[in-house]
Amino acid sequence: MNPVSRKATLVVGTIAAAVGLSMFGAGTASASPLLPYEGTVYSSLGKCLTKGNTLAQQGAITTFTCEPRSGGRYAFYYTT
Repeated sequence: MNPVSRKATLVVGTIAAAVGLSMFGAGTASASPLLPYEGTVYSSLGKCLTKGNTLAQQGAITTFTCEPRSGGRYAFYYTT
C-alpha cells in the first residue's frame, strides 16, 4: 500500500470511529449542552479526534465533537 493510500485509509478510519462514537453516545447522552474542553483548539482534526477518543476510552466523557475553525483548526467540545 503506498503512503498516500495508507494515510487516506487512516484518516477515513479515524473519522468513521469518531462518527460511530458520537452516534453511540448520542442515544445515551443527557440533556446537558456541549461544553468546551478547557477552550482547546487543536491544529488538526486528527489531534482533536485523538483527544476525544482518548478521553472517551478512559470514561471521562460521553460524547464529543470537533468543530471546524479558521486555518484548519478544530475546537473540541464534549459532554460528560
